[in-house]
Amino acid sequence: MSYIQSLTVFLYVAEEGSFSAAAKKLELTQPTVSFHIDNLEKNFGCPLFKRTSKGVSLTIYGDKLYETTRTINGLITDTHKEIQAMAQGSAGRILLGASTIPADYILPPLLANFLKKHTGLTISLVTGDSHTILEKFNHGEFPIAVIGTKPDDSLTSQPLWTDKLILAAHPDFETADYTSKDWLLTLPFILRKKSSGTASSALNALSRFGIDTDHLSVVMEAGSNQAVKAAIMSKIGVGFISEWAVEGELKSGQLIALPLPEPVIERQFYAISRQPLLPACLELFWSYLIGQQQPL
Repeated sequence: MSYIQSLTVFLYVAEEGSFSAAAKKLELTQPTVSFHIDNLEKNFGCPLFKRTSKGVSLTIYGDKLYETTRTINGLITDTHKEIQAMAQGSAGRILLGASTIPADYILPPLLANFLKKHTGLTISLVTGDSHTILEKFNHGEFPIAVIGTKPDDSLTSQPLWTDKLILAAHPDFETADYTSKDWLLTLPFILRKKSSGTASSALNALSRFGIDTDHLSVVMEAGSNQAVKAAIMSKIGVGFISEWAVEGELKSGQLIALPLPEPVIERQFYAISRQPLLPACLELFWSYLIGQQQPL
């Protein structure tokens, strides 16, 4: 016996005060209505209705079931509306992972624009270095992520924005001897952890320059771009950092970009997703994200 169906029949009988009136409203036969009520009474082991020649009325047990059934119907109605909204993409929670540069500098205005257009949605943003975010994505912790390293070909991915890395320094380092072939080896370096996309791109670039990275003078390893920037501004050393992270400091002259053997060190940010994207708001956000080829 379906409790939901039987409780619906019970509710109509209670409100109509008649088996025949309930049957008419439900477009059922009266024996079918009687069958549902009889089964409920057998299951609960007590009479739910007092039957008279004028119709039916609830017993004390029926009153209790009526109160509970109204609550259940309200929950079912609300759940139905919520599921419909989720299926239409107008409600839901988007769990997003992102490495630090996109999370701190690129995504906030994009997310703000998306949420203005989709007011019924919420976004939870998880941040970390590219390796950590990719690892969490692979473990199923979120369905969509943005990272600064090239993902495996087996993943659904889309290239997004290009990031330019610079070798940032306090203006006091401007007197360094750039004519020396190995001048980079004379500088004290502040590096991100090797699991970050910034560190990976920077070390690969140094290798292309013909510089043995094992011979770098690394005075500090930092866990975030903010920590690298603060250390550079405190004259601890020089460091590779995204141009996004020091745009204001470069314009104000608080930091400078040291010349490099290659004019530009670039890396690509990628969006990755786990298909299929459900609920519908995830597909909606994915389509929006991969359409943002130029940051706001």
